[in-house]
Amino acid sequence: MGRRGSSSGIKSSGGPAERDAAGGGAGGVRRHRHGDRVHTTPSTPPPGLQVPLEFERAAGLPSDEAGVPAGEGRILLGPHAVAEALRAGRREVQVVFLSAVEKGERFRDVARLARSRGVAVRQAEPALIETLAAGRTHQGIVALAGTYPYLGLREFEQVVAERGAEVLVVALDQIQDPQNLGAVLRSCVAFGVDVVVLPERRAASVTEAVVRASAGATELCRIARVPNLAEALRRLAAAGVEIVGLDPEGEVSLAEAGLRPPLCLVLGSEGPGLRRLTGELCHRRLRIRIAAGGVASLNVSVSAGIVLHAVRNFPPPPA
Repeated sequence: MGRRGSSSGIKSSGGPAERDAAGGGAGGVRRHRHGDRVHTTPSTPPPGLQVPLEFERAAGLPSDEAGVPAGEGRILLGPHAVAEALRAGRREVQVVFLSAVEKGERFRDVARLARSRGVAVRQAEPALIETLAAGRTHQGIVALAGTYPYLGLREFEQVVAERGAEVLVVALDQIQDPQNLGAVLRSCVAFGVDVVVLPERRAASVTEAVVRASAGATELCRIARVPNLAEALRRLAAAGVEIVGLDPEGEVSLAEAGLRPPLCLVLGSEGPGLRRLTGELCHRRLRIRIAAGGVASLNVSVSAGIVLHAVRNFPPPPA
């Protein structure tokens, strides 16, 4: 089955590839086995990949929309990502596709949730699901959503002002791996981070891979994309927020830091870490003490979880 601009003969109106989940059944379709599925699973789609949509009318999409660009986070894959987007309601979910040959409670739960939000639900044959997923893992559930609702710089500053002395921010300095970004965002949601700041350039954005890696936490997280990370950090400092960078060579250990809001935790990229200017803008640089003779460093998402847990759960040291 082709995936680059070819519809592979999948039809939307009256054809077998798609059925309304409220009424249509499998209709003689043989249940496919695990080995029949496509398992080429690139972490990110090739640049410029367009997922063809020949079902705009059935899905209630604009008839002039020929496809959804892959890699923009608009194709939600798997039950967690789809359910979290529906619950959060922060962006429009246009249609949910459920595999016509797979059944189970998770399918019923997603269908009920989608209908309660007024979202169209369709049953689709495996070929259509695979085309939409473009080879990525989907567990038989795919949804088409609107663009990701990033905060701008003004909205970001408004969140900081509203949260005041309790604000907790995570700024990511050119983290490019989608799996790392997704895992960091999940930790941010788990520990109540108010807003995550991403630079617009040379950094991962919210793509399908990031949404899935976060298990849908992207839909619960406020993310600001800013043209200049250094300027965003300066504005936070001017608002009275302490800027703390995570650095293996940091002058203070996590155990001694006594981290408390208002706080911005800055995490560097997977290889180089914090850029020079970013490090210079930090009030303190923090290190995580690890066992001698063990690993040289920790994954950025693991480090984020450790430090955020400490912020929320460790009492400050006595004065």
